[in-house]
Amino acid sequence: MFIAFGAALQERVVVSTPAAAGQIRFLLRLATRPRWILGAVCAGGGVALHVVALSNGPVSLIQPVGTLGLLFAIVSKAILDHRRVRPTELVGSAAVIAGLAGLLLVLPHDASVPRLPLDTALALSLGTLAGLGVALGVAALRRVPDGLRVTLLATTAGVGFGVGSALVRVIGHRTLRDFSALFDWPTLLVIALLATGGIAQQQSYRMRRFSVAFALLLITDPVAASAVGMLVLGEPLPSTAVKVAWMGVSAAVIVTGVLVLARSYTSEPSTSEKSRTCVS
Repeated sequence: MFIAFGAALQERVVVSTPAAAGQIRFLLRLATRPRWILGAVCAGGGVALHVVALSNGPVSLIQPVGTLGLLFAIVSKAILDHRRVRPTELVGSAAVIAGLAGLLLVLPHDASVPRLPLDTALALSLGTLAGLGVALGVAALRRVPDGLRVTLLATTAGVGFGVGSALVRVIGHRTLRDFSALFDWPTLLVIALLATGGIAQQQSYRMRRFSVAFALLLITDPVAASAVGMLVLGEPLPSTAVKVAWMGVSAAVIVTGVLVLARSYTSEPSTSEKSRTCVS
């Protein structure tokens, strides 16, 4: 909830902030806006709670819960834009809740001890950062259509946050036993992944397609995190073919709900566009 509300606040500032040459100057300019700072504080509080959850549970179970953040984001946008929540948004929200409930029923709830050797962590992080760098480079090309650009940026943010969350799972579990583990080498990898994801997230908001960007982020984030959790960290998979099929159907329902929510927002941009002009 905190992350979603913070994202809604930051998006309104990002789209009203004049572009600056270079990512650092643009971020510094954002950091002078009180509403953007408030959004960062809200998001930071949500991230802190998320870290606590990841330290005590499997990433393949904790991360999909973040999909509910889209519901809070939609409501927050409606409030900030001084409008009612649309019927299609309610339908999409119901689909997300139903799919999430089905997913949580079949995902194993037992948290195994996450193990991540140094060479595996480095290969995973460097490979992810390289892929994210390529995506950001393509998104920066002037000839890239806005639809493809927002898709690349939001997906980049989601993958960065997802892989970073998987590493946070390892760091958090180790820190519970030894606080000095917080200052070990995986923390540097997490910082690099989250920073890259954060830059891509802020740039995706500049496309004035908040719901699309946030929806894509919330789809790719848990997918990336769950893939790393199950394939790299050794978290348990559903034990039967029926449960695997049920998980697939539930995931499809969540994606459908997210896409309905995204389409609902982008189908009527005039209200939000008018409200953005009032934001300094």
